[in-house]
Amino acid sequence: MDEQQFRKTIIQVRALAKSQHESVSKEQVHARFLPLNVSEDQFVLIYKYLTDEKVKLFETEAERLEAETIDKRNKGIRTDAQDSEYLKMYIDELNDMDMPAEEERNSLIGEVLNSKDRAVEVLPVLYLRNVVDIARLYTGQGVAVEDLIGEGNVGVLTAAGMLDLCETVNEVDEFMIKTIMDSMESLIMEKFTDSDFDLKVAERVNDLNDKAKEMAEDLERLVTVEELVNELETDEEYIRETIRLSGNSIEYIKQ
Repeated sequence: MDEQQFRKTIIQVRALAKSQHESVSKEQVHARFLPLNVSEDQFVLIYKYLTDEKVKLFETEAERLEAETIDKRNKGIRTDAQDSEYLKMYIDELNDMDMPAEEERNSLIGEVLNSKDRAVEVLPVLYLRNVVDIARLYTGQGVAVEDLIGEGNVGVLTAAGMLDLCETVNEVDEFMIKTIMDSMESLIMEKFTDSDFDLKVAERVNDLNDKAKEMAEDLERLVTVEELVNELETDEEYIRETIRLSGNSIEYIKQ
């Protein structure tokens, strides 16, 4: 089993539960772990993890939907001590908004299904709180919560324009949540990729700087690019590109 994919799926299930008032059905869990060929024994451990996280587990999605109460979405989002000032202010603004109750919300999504051109107008407002809940789950991974929220809201707009395959309110809800999570995960992966690139560039520049310094001290003068090419047994373009990446800041090379 791909451990990284397993961990990513766990996070997705946890985010889904968070967006559903800390509840999830075993049908939803099975659907997400199906591509990973998870065994029944492993599902037992997954269910234990969710239970330890205070997530309510239901056998079927129908039971979960039946158990949801209408007023839960209207209780607003609670702030935690570790929330940033930005997030606290943003949550306060959301809680001041007049959000539709569950029945009205589902009715609005149903109207969108019958008139998909209204999706971009209606859905971004309905999923504002979901975006915040999911962003909280992805904090601590190198991306600021405000950036996660921004990317999640972009994901909502993207999903709102792609509802052709959705036929029910539940399908719309799952599609929206998945797109929000995918948007945030892409941002995190992009950040990691950028960080890795920056690190590799820094290592490359430092290595060249150290070698140039060593040669300059031995020769008691600045070294040339040609001398570095011969010493490092590399090509000239590699040396000159590294110098450019350093912002022409390697002081031991004659330029």
